[in-house]
Amino acid sequence: MVKQHAQVMNLLLGICDLAVVAAAWVGAFLVRFAFFAHDKGVPPWRGWGGVGVNLMVAMLVALLVFHGAGLYKPRRDKSFLLEIAQILKAGVAIWVLLIALIYYTAAVPFTRLMLALFLPLLIAGLILERGIFRATLRSLRRRGWNLRHALIVGTGRLGQMTLLRLQRNSWMGIRVAGFVDAAPAPARTIRGIPVVGHTDSLRDIVENTGVDCVFIALRGGKSRDTRDDGQHLRRILAQLDSTAADVRVIPDIFLARFPLSATITDFDGLPVISLREDPLAGWPAIYKRLFDLTGALFAIAIFALPMLIIAIAIKLEGGGPVLYRQRRMSYGRRAFWMLKFRTMRSDAEAGGPAFAAAGDPRCTPFGRRLRAWSLDELPQLFNVLRGEMSLVGPRPERPEMLARIQEEVPGFPLRLKAQAGLTGWAQIKGFRGRSSFRKRLQYDLYYLNHWSPFLDVRILLATLLRPRHPNAY
Repeated sequence: MVKQHAQVMNLLLGICDLAVVAAAWVGAFLVRFAFFAHDKGVPPWRGWGGVGVNLMVAMLVALLVFHGAGLYKPRRDKSFLLEIAQILKAGVAIWVLLIALIYYTAAVPFTRLMLALFLPLLIAGLILERGIFRATLRSLRRRGWNLRHALIVGTGRLGQMTLLRLQRNSWMGIRVAGFVDAAPAPARTIRGIPVVGHTDSLRDIVENTGVDCVFIALRGGKSRDTRDDGQHLRRILAQLDSTAADVRVIPDIFLARFPLSATITDFDGLPVISLREDPLAGWPAIYKRLFDLTGALFAIAIFALPMLIIAIAIKLEGGGPVLYRQRRMSYGRRAFWMLKFRTMRSDAEAGGPAFAAAGDPRCTPFGRRLRAWSLDELPQLFNVLRGEMSLVGPRPERPEMLARIQEEVPGFPLRLKAQAGLTGWAQIKGFRGRSSFRKRLQYDLYYLNHWSPFLDVRILLATLLRPRHPNAY
């Protein structure tokens, strides 16, 4: 029944996709010949090379590409961002194929601009259509329609984490019908979900409950799931082979502290789970460097006069150096000298390094005002130009402080997987200085795992629009 429903949904989705392709094609045609000069006249709708025939070709190509791009595979456990990435790839592929099939074979030169207009209209239309489709499905699922029912094999922490994530992402339309224990145990409930049996009778449980999918979330260690070994897993999978349920194995990777984005790749037929890859390697690193250079130069041009005034004010307040140089750690544990406007007395660290605190008596009156608006950080724009920092990223720590923090939060150095930043996700959420290191790590890892150019812009805007409290540290 579920597969029949899926086929119906895919048919509806395919019809909507083709409608978007047709709308984008007709829209590109209308814009091209309504708002731009066309000395060679308006092309006909019929005949070889006509707009209508080319539209049929475009719809056929689009349908083949959509299937090849996986846009009709189950999407319940995939984010909309991933679907948008698939749409972008499919849109470009369709565009390239159409150029080859229509432009070169039909030799219709006046369609160049039309094809250029078709691509953005197609991608925008598909994203809008798929977004509306998802929103409609979410609404139906909240009302009990188009649901799938699942069993979770494993009652330990990993199984309960699976339950919480399925409940938190209710838009997926997956309801948990019950837990299956790794060994016989008394009947009970876990977080309101009944334990319906144990793995020795898993096949009968699946058939009797009629569930659509099974999540295997067994965890090793001294728990009820201690039977979780390779042989036990093979027995579980053997029982599920004779059922129609989808099977998903959740690997026990949570024993590792604070993993970065875990990915599964194929290495010559061998699945490899990568726990700690550099999340910003490749094109994100190139983009961020260009973004940093452009942003830093622009900011220096804007703040050159304010920085000069601040420097003069610091000098007049009590003499001493204008800038304060402090050794910090950045990407890959590389140390560098971070620049700041001096906001404390020259002898502020005579007793050794220490975190600044709200209302710190070591701050000068003018320095306290600079800290309240984060203006003391402006010289770090030059660190950004030198490639020692980024505009956005985890805030850098002092080497001696990093060693202390690591004793309290062992995973804290994972923040060094990215270039240190002028501002970051943790900072705009209010975590800096002596604030919870665990929370700072949590927000910094969120940034690393969810990085996008839009997130960088969002953090910069939030930093500019949300000045710190007058007693900020």
